[in-house]
Amino acid sequence: MKICYLANASSVHTQKWVKHFVDIGYEVHVISHVNSNIEGAYVHYIDYNIRNFLFKKSEVHNKIRIINPDILHAHQANTCGLYAVTMKGYRTVVSAWGSDILLAPEQSLVMKKIVQYVLKRADIITSDAEFMTKRIIELGGYRSKVYTFPMGIEDNLLSYKRSINTESNSLRIITNRKHEPIYNIDVIIKGYSMALKKNKDLFLTIAADGSYMNKLKNLVKDLNIESKVVFTGKYNIEELGNMLIDNDVFISIPDSDSTSVSLLESMCCGLFPIVSDLPGNREWIDNGKNGLVLENIDSKAVEQAILWCSNNKNILKEASFYNAKLIEKKALWRNNIKIVEDIYNKLLSNK
Repeated sequence: MKICYLANASSVHTQKWVKHFVDIGYEVHVISHVNSNIEGAYVHYIDYNIRNFLFKKSEVHNKIRIINPDILHAHQANTCGLYAVTMKGYRTVVSAWGSDILLAPEQSLVMKKIVQYVLKRADIITSDAEFMTKRIIELGGYRSKVYTFPMGIEDNLLSYKRSINTESNSLRIITNRKHEPIYNIDVIIKGYSMALKKNKDLFLTIAADGSYMNKLKNLVKDLNIESKVVFTGKYNIEELGNMLIDNDVFISIPDSDSTSVSLLESMCCGLFPIVSDLPGNREWIDNGKNGLVLENIDSKAVEQAILWCSNNKNILKEASFYNAKLIEKKALWRNNIKIVEDIYNKLLSNK
């Protein structure tokens, strides 16, 4: 089978999908608007986006014709989706990632019309959360075309488990979301700094990178907590397991999100999540049982959540086992990617 993805080749999520189908013997092409290689796949770089659609449409479509794939699969329902569904003669899958459905349609009437156009013309749509599926249908996607399943986590993380020490109120906290405004890492830092004044045995790791990294480092410096905060920078996926199990708590408080793979990965490794009150998080977290859901995204709420965790280590330990089992049952990549294989086969059989 020959698959052509329209996607960002530098994204770890794109790489994950591509690697799977390369490994099982498919010929995989990626038409990417970011110049990045993926081992085993053919990556074709074209500088396309929404703004230059009228000028780049022919170039992208000509590349698709040359590749002549069995399946055309766009990741995100805005830019990549538009280039995909306007290409006639191919079975098209569109995978919604979150912001393309939850934020982009609210930015302007034009963007909303683009997303609606893409959703109505896709042969199949994949969604990683029930609440996002509901929004897809509200925007005009057909329920019969939508498959809902989380992306899931790799089997190699199953062997990494955090052992929660209940004998002390020390706490190690990690966030590994991108350093961008939507993820509110500055709020995490301020809340952590406030908690540190009441419990000196707290430690924060800020993993990953992004355009706000220097601003976040400067904030840590201004708060005079550099000795307690570690910035890892960009990390390799092979480092993830060891990095996670060096911590007790995972914190992620974005303004908008679908089912976060980072959240699932942390739960698999036995960490206790602190998350913002979003529908995608509520699908996984029972507040006070296997995580904390913050009603407000502010430094005071973060401070209180961190201190609660440091004073309730027995609950964290119980949740550690519960979360690991929940992920093994519902969110393993090897199980959920088979749904995609079935989708591809179904489309081909109906061709």
